[in-house]
Amino acid sequence: MKKVYLLFITLSLLMLGYSCSKDLPYPIDEVKRGVVIDIVRAEGSDGVLYRDETGGNYKVKVTIPEQQGDYSFMKHAQLLAVFQGIDGTITSKVVEDNITEFPKEIPINIGQVYSLFGLTAPAIGEVLYFTTNVVLEDGNVIPGWTKEVGYNNRAFSGWRIDGRAYSYNVRYAVVCALDLDVFVGTCTVTQDDWWGETPYEVQVTKVGENQLQIDGLYNGAAENPLVITIDPADYSISFDKQILAPNSGLDWWGIPAYSNFALSAGTGVVDACDNIISFSATATVDAGSFGGGFVIQLKK
Repeated sequence: MKKVYLLFITLSLLMLGYSCSKDLPYPIDEVKRGVVIDIVRAEGSDGVLYRDETGGNYKVKVTIPEQQGDYSFMKHAQLLAVFQGIDGTITSKVVEDNITEFPKEIPINIGQVYSLFGLTAPAIGEVLYFTTNVVLEDGNVIPGWTKEVGYNNRAFSGWRIDGRAYSYNVRYAVVCALDLDVFVGTCTVTQDDWWGETPYEVQVTKVGENQLQIDGLYNGAAENPLVITIDPADYSISFDKQILAPNSGLDWWGIPAYSNFALSAGTGVVDACDNIISFSATATVDAGSFGGGFVIQLKK
């Protein structure tokens, strides 16, 4: 069987710059066209795997973007599981074949997927990805992932689909069960060199089902608390801009040199196994920003 050379559209565009007499670094008659398939986690489904558990609601949604145009040369698609073990080794298995309907939501049985890799249940440190293979009418398979290339179609991440960026895989990390009550009370904070005065203690309060309030940031210099929101689907942290110190930084005459010290653009993640909250944010004042972001970590 001839070796199939994968070629992205971007590479095709680069070919236009070559002269017709220029020798190409690959046999052009063996180049196969692929199909761009978008894959995301289905709305309302679980976004992480839990240690030693195979139950749960796991679904992915596959769509062929409008930008793809004609894909009549595709016979069907396959759902491909890409498993990254604790030692970093990555292998793949086809989970579902003969996918011809788009868009389509595909339920995933985690127990069955793990059995394909000779395992019984998720373990901490593992990551499970899902992507798609494309099977052409001539029988050739354009893989969504290979050891040599990694993930196919990464070049199309700039495409917009339903108001978001095109996605070429879905990621499920293995985590411990999330319990935000664990963080209630006193936590120890460390920050990067931007602040310099660490560690110190803060008080954490649960103010909503998925929200925590942090009092005493910056060694108590923050007059107002910071409220963070944790997404239970994937343990991600987010928060909008919040003013922590309305009047901060006095000059020689005791007049505020700048005001409304705030944190904005905050994102992060909860490590439910080691009870650590980590997030990065940008510090701003009315006059501007402090020139970049920094990281805060809370540990119970």
